[in-house]
Amino acid sequence: MNQSKLFMLVTVVAIILHGCGSHETEESNKAGALVKTSQVRASEVPKTYQYSGTIAAVKKSTISTRIMGQIDQIYAHEGDRVEKGQLLLAIRSNDIMAKKSQVEAGIIEADAAYKNAERDYNRISNLYKQASATQKELDDVSMHFNMAKARLEVAQKAKAEVEEMMTYAHIRAPYAGVITNLFVDAGDMANPGLPLLAVEALGEFEVMTRIPESEIDLVSKGDTVYIALKSCETNIKGFVSRVSSSSILSGAQFEVRISLLPTKMQEKALRSGMFAQVKLRKGSNEKIMISKDLIVNRGQLTGVWTVGESQAALLRWVRLGKSDANQVEVLSGLSEGDLLIVECQERLYDGMAVRL
Repeated sequence: MNQSKLFMLVTVVAIILHGCGSHETEESNKAGALVKTSQVRASEVPKTYQYSGTIAAVKKSTISTRIMGQIDQIYAHEGDRVEKGQLLLAIRSNDIMAKKSQVEAGIIEADAAYKNAERDYNRISNLYKQASATQKELDDVSMHFNMAKARLEVAQKAKAEVEEMMTYAHIRAPYAGVITNLFVDAGDMANPGLPLLAVEALGEFEVMTRIPESEIDLVSKGDTVYIALKSCETNIKGFVSRVSSSSILSGAQFEVRISLLPTKMQEKALRSGMFAQVKLRKGSNEKIMISKDLIVNRGQLTGVWTVGESQAALLRWVRLGKSDANQVEVLSGLSEGDLLIVECQERLYDGMAVRL
């Protein structure tokens, strides 16, 4: 009997507790989920103009030769780092070597003639002072001496010319850098003026971009700009170093060069030829900017959670504009004064009651 009474008592207590719990849950649902909100406000945002550009080395050279000849050997290839004066490429120069030998023989001959003429001049000059030689003899020997001297100078200049030609047969690095392009192979024929290889100095880079004529008045030398690269997580600071004053050769667009000021980490990400996005900030206007973390993507639609008039969650579809860092511009779908839901411990759905 006592066990029956005890069982009935436990059952009654359980029913009472369950009723109280259900009542509390119903009251909680009726009150709504607790959320944190932020009021939508338009703020002054700098106007950002964006242009496409290309990374390039500040110091770069395309090397060619002034002589014609077969390429004998190549000592450096793409990607190789070179020092100033390092031999990069040799062109077969047998004809120049033969000419050099002829010039050197001519110098020996001219030097011997000069020394002989000098001795004759000194002897006749002394005899003339002793009245043992005539003026005509002195004039003749002086003429032969000057002619011999001139021939020696011509021969020496010819040697300098040949040595200069030899420098174009042995192509050397004009400065320390890296080989970026090699346009020939061993055995190819080198021709005057045609490029053989390209070299650029390390460390200094710039961005080359073009500004349309409708916006060229916005750009001035010294303006601060920011460069975005796919290979770099952060924007690289730079400044406008050159602004072209003519667009005749660039189709109504003005060429602008931007010097970069990268950090050591950013410098490692720079390579010539990379695509760059140039961001120029001039002036300001009012925009609605929200955190990217609040954006909700549903297929091809984009929305944000807001608090509706009936104190219920409402997913509003919005149209987004340009983004900057962790902020994005809202072009339509939100108005000043709207309440954005920025934090909620429960999963939101349309019409869900919320409390602030």
